[in-house]
Amino acid sequence: MGEILGLGISHYPGFIYPDANMAMRVKSTITSAKVPEHLKDPANWPLPMQEEWSDDEGTAFAAKHREQFVDGVRKAREALDAFKPDLVVIFGDDQYENFREDIIPPFCIYIQDEFKTRPFMRGRGGAPTPNVWEEPYDKQFVTPGHRQAAKYLATKLIENGFDMPYSYTDLHHEGLGHAFMNTVIYFDYDRTGWDYPIIPVQINAYGRNVIKNRGGSASLFVTEEREFDPPGPTPKRAFQLGQEIAKILKESPYRAAIVGSSSWSHAFLTAKNSWVWPDVDSDRQRFDELKSGNYTAWRDLTIDQIEDAGENELLNWIPLAGAMHELGQQPSYCDFIESYLMNSCKCVAIFPPAEAKVRA
Repeated sequence: MGEILGLGISHYPGFIYPDANMAMRVKSTITSAKVPEHLKDPANWPLPMQEEWSDDEGTAFAAKHREQFVDGVRKAREALDAFKPDLVVIFGDDQYENFREDIIPPFCIYIQDEFKTRPFMRGRGGAPTPNVWEEPYDKQFVTPGHRQAAKYLATKLIENGFDMPYSYTDLHHEGLGHAFMNTVIYFDYDRTGWDYPIIPVQINAYGRNVIKNRGGSASLFVTEEREFDPPGPTPKRAFQLGQEIAKILKESPYRAAIVGSSSWSHAFLTAKNSWVWPDVDSDRQRFDELKSGNYTAWRDLTIDQIEDAGENELLNWIPLAGAMHELGQQPSYCDFIESYLMNSCKCVAIFPPAEAKVRA
């Protein structure tokens, strides 16, 4: 019988870069002609956002935001190291990396022995920019995969009636997409090393915006109106995916960690706030549901609710919630990392096995 540890973190790109650069997203957003003129003046932002901006354009707040996140991630890494998994299943979104015009599946398991990725070659603005570890732009990370377990998981899902796409290679993006690579980078924030084999499970979390936005906020900076795409998978289906994976891994020979990786509401997806700040109130509600173990509240969300709140990437956490619901595991640690300014609110959570066992 396989033991399972649940973990949730963010893969927010801003934590890669120095504090002074963390608010770059909003600085770019307010140059869009689609943002109302009055919201280009910080004096008209919500009061908490103005306080985060302060007189240094968010630099001091960025340091606090990073500190809270890294503190949580260190706790999650400690739990992971104590658990000593055979593999780590990571749910992450695709932002026009491998899911493009030629094929956009709702989910995809990547079956590879290893992943070679150079995450610093493209900065948030396009060209490479310095990172907080002072590592070279062209540094290549070699992340182990688990081909055998990934094939086992895909096979069992299909046999159990969950039609799961899979891929043996990268389609467009070399190496791991940022949702997965940043997750590994942050779990190894202190650069102690990463040897755990991973199984990336990519999700079309962006749904109606995946081609329209070209992987971010691109549609804010074009003159033509781009059509919406068909929607991504429903929260219910993502929840069911997590349940099925939990059942399979529980009966497998593997000791596994399951990771949901994302921030929650994103400013550049929150049209009702003119794409300037995220839906913090909705994120607070999602956090209360998670912390109390009310996982089915997430299952019962609709796509319209998800998109209205800009919470598309919550679809990366919903399979985690489905798995924890199936296993009856409650969070032992759950921290909400709130921000209006830094594009998104974040969460870090740890869900130990019901009868936690530490591998000797």
